[in-house]
Amino acid sequence: MGGDPMEPRPVGVAVIDDHQVVIDGVRAWAAADPTQRVRIVLTGGTPDCLLPRPPDVDVVLLDLELGGVLVLDRVASLSDAGHRVVVFSAHGGPSVVSAALEAGACAYLTKDEAREHCIDTLVAVATDRPYVTRSLAGGMLADPRLSGREREALLLWFQGMDMAAVARRMTKTDGSGEAITKDTVKQYIDRARVKYARAGRSVASRFALLARAIEDGLIRPEDVGGYRSTASQ
Repeated sequence: MGGDPMEPRPVGVAVIDDHQVVIDGVRAWAAADPTQRVRIVLTGGTPDCLLPRPPDVDVVLLDLELGGVLVLDRVASLSDAGHRVVVFSAHGGPSVVSAALEAGACAYLTKDEAREHCIDTLVAVATDRPYVTRSLAGGMLADPRLSGREREALLLWFQGMDMAAVARRMTKTDGSGEAITKDTVKQYIDRARVKYARAGRSVASRFALLARAIEDGLIRPEDVGGYRSTASQ
């Protein structure tokens, strides 16, 4: 492949939009970035091409309205499959942004935001770092908006399980029948950290994250106890 093996590779991005002009525009933005931090590796008009998850896709840039329908349920399914999802939409209302974040989106961009915001957001999300766009700025940042899967992973993790044990437990309770890996669990927990940091409430340690979750009523203190394996029973 050539190049310095220590140099980080470009972020692999899948652009899902039902308008070719938008896909071409994002591709042009990536090509115009002086440091070539982003590479478009997959495009499509529906998210179906992303399940099962392609290996080269680090971030999904997803139009929230496909075929005239809001696809919040696809945000959730992609997030549950371990994708980092950045919503890229013409809709910028607080209720829609909040719903997308609750469904598991890592970030939200409106289509009138500048090229540098798009590229910077994609790179930040790929490395699990917070990046505040205009769509996310303001009072709604006070609430981290954790998804149900993120809350479930945190609760099990706080009970003393390691990430492999959390993955096994979540796989048992998941109705889809798909196996959840420890890497996916780590993404859920990392996304929760990022969302708190994006809200201006950093969580440097596991205990700080637990304190924030209890403070916000996401987890009750009585729900956090010592984990006892049932393997011996």
